[in-house]
Formats: sequence, structure tokens, C-alpha cells
Amino acid sequence: MRRGRRIDSPVRADALTAAARRARCCVLATAALACLACSDEGDSSDTVGDISTVTVNELSGSGSSEWLELYNDGDRGVDLGLYGVTDTDEDTGLPRVDQAMRFPEDTRLVAGSFLLVLLGKDNSVPGPYTQEACLPGVSADCFYADFSISEARGEAVHLLTPEGDSVLDVRYPADLAFPADSELTACRLPDGTGELTTCSATPDEPNAPP
Repeated sequence: MRRGRRIDSPVRADALTAAARRARCCVLATAALACLACSDEGDSSDTVGDISTVTVNELSGSGSSEWLELYNDGDRGVDLGLYGVTDTDEDTGLPRVDQAMRFPEDTRLVAGSFLLVLLGKDNSVPGPYTQEACLPGVSADCFYADFSISEARGEAVHLLTPEGDSVLDVRYPADLAFPADSELTACRLPDGTGELTTCSATPDEPNAPP
């Protein structure tokens, strides 16, 4: 049985489902998931898009399967190097900047593509991991973060600039009905632009209603 591992050296890996869907590739460079355009129309590896096209597209807070999915709704790849994701301090209501999981330099999110961050990994080293250490049955690499989100009470997650400013704040809604062990998520319909609603879990794939 192959075991997943943390990425700590330059390695090449193919994002299989994404390649089949959009003919793109992801290369792992300098300990980062540097997702570069291969043959995407409208995307160019030397043209960098705006961070405003990146959104939190799907969230799962169901205990053993906590994760969030970023999505680039733009037509250019976006450099996520040194940006971070984090949760909210319960006392101040502000992003926990010091607890953010930071993307390594050269991490790039291709236009129209997804990026998975597994949450609640407080017993592991934050950062990029190969797909064997990510979600079962999903042919995608991922990042580990040690913070969690609460399905019961609702919670905000934040995308932070390298300087620690929040450029995206998304509240994981507490008012969506998630029956126990239903494997439902909160997602945007359509991808990237819709309001959060109840969905079937579709990590690294286009969102779908239950």
C-alpha cells in the first residue's frame, strides 16, 4: 500500500481528474504545489491574475472529513505564494493570523481549477502533501492546516495576504441542514460565484446539489 507523504523536495505530479477535465498539469516545485497552466485556453504561465478571482468554493466540517476547497474563477493563474488560510479567534472575532497555514512560494492556482486544504491536522506538519495522504478516492494533492471549522456553530475562514491582511472572509453557515454522517457540504452553485448552499461533497470537482 502506498503511503502519502509531505512534499519537501522538487517533485512532479499530475492532477489526474483536473487533467482529464481541463488539460492542465500541476508541478510541485520548491516544496510547493505550483500549479502551472499547460494547455488551458486563456491561461498563461507568465501572466498572473488577481487574487480577487479566488474564492472558498466548498467547505466540509463533518468531524473526520474537514476540508475546504479554493477555486480560481478567473481566466489567469493566481500566485498564492505566502498567502494563507486561517480561522477566527473566538475572543476577538478576528482572523488568527499567527495560526494561518501559508502556501509556499511559487504556489499557483490555475484558472478554473481547485485546491484542497485538509483541516484539523494538528498532529501533522502544515503544508503540501501528495494525494495518497489527502482525501480517499480523490486524485489530487492537498495542503494540511491545523485549524478546524465547526459544522454546529458556524465559523468564518479567511484568506490572508502575505502581510496578514484578510482579502476574503467566508462564514461556514450554521443554518444549513446537515444530517449526521450525510457527507453533505456547503458549496457555491455555480462554482466561484453562487451563494453557499447545501451540496453533495465534490472535492476537486465542479460543485453539485444533493
